[in-house]
Amino acid sequence: MDNKELIRKVLQYWNFQDIDILGQLHETSPRLIFKITADDTLYILKGIPDEKPESTIIGNITVHKYLGNKKGIAPCIFPAKSGEFYIREGGFWFFLMEYIEGEPLENTCEAEYMLGQFVRQLHSCKDYSYPTGLTEGKSRFYDWFADKVFKPEYDAVLDAIPDFLLYDRCLIHTDIGPHNTMVNARGKLLFIDLDDAGIGSRYLDAGSSLILRFVEHDKDMNMWYRFDFAEAYLKGYYGEEVISHAEYDLLWHGATYMFISYMQCYGPDAVDSLWKILQFGLKQKEKLWEMIVCK
Repeated sequence: MDNKELIRKVLQYWNFQDIDILGQLHETSPRLIFKITADDTLYILKGIPDEKPESTIIGNITVHKYLGNKKGIAPCIFPAKSGEFYIREGGFWFFLMEYIEGEPLENTCEAEYMLGQFVRQLHSCKDYSYPTGLTEGKSRFYDWFADKVFKPEYDAVLDAIPDFLLYDRCLIHTDIGPHNTMVNARGKLLFIDLDDAGIGSRYLDAGSSLILRFVEHDKDMNMWYRFDFAEAYLKGYYGEEVISHAEYDLLWHGATYMFISYMQCYGPDAVDSLWKILQFGLKQKEKLWEMIVCK
């Protein structure tokens, strides 16, 4: 059975009469993500490989019901005719959600400010309890890069990262950025790609952009830092609140953790370049702090 046949079989669980498969999104992803129209309405059907534990799909469903159906700041999710919000078929967990008509948030200072405000709004949600799918402990990272000359420095960076379970717990997204923030046709912001969203440390979420997104580089690995984006984002997140240096340190620990978590994602040939980016990013920490406190 090919993917389109599988999708048509899956959609029978929702009792649609008229179905058109418009295309597959992110085709290189292990997940199946299809844009469809059914009974004259656009949807996204998402399938997660069922080698993932059922708790993963339950987390996806729970956060979509909360942020989408209840709060209106993420795609809504729709039950199958059985009343269940997900089904298992063809080696995947599937769920059906709203298709958002709109555009990703732009890469501008104004957009970063809006994103900071939106992330703070997310972190202010108080009546959610399902845990994030993100592993928050750092112990797994110590086994990485044993053959690299930078291993002692890398381990020292890990040693400095705190136990995030001891700090502020709230609803987090885990992959913050304009790429995962849509502006719908009415100009409203919505979060998408909630794969690991759930209760976790806000410092992992709030700090993640400081290295992952604000260090930019060209093909020759000449690097520069988007201080303007970083300042705008933090201003949006904190407003008029004064950021203490202890708070600022925790943001950068979160940034470091989140960057390291991606260092194996692009294959072994990318690791040395990623280490250089991490080093460069960390060197901008005090420069950014001076800009913030001098405002």
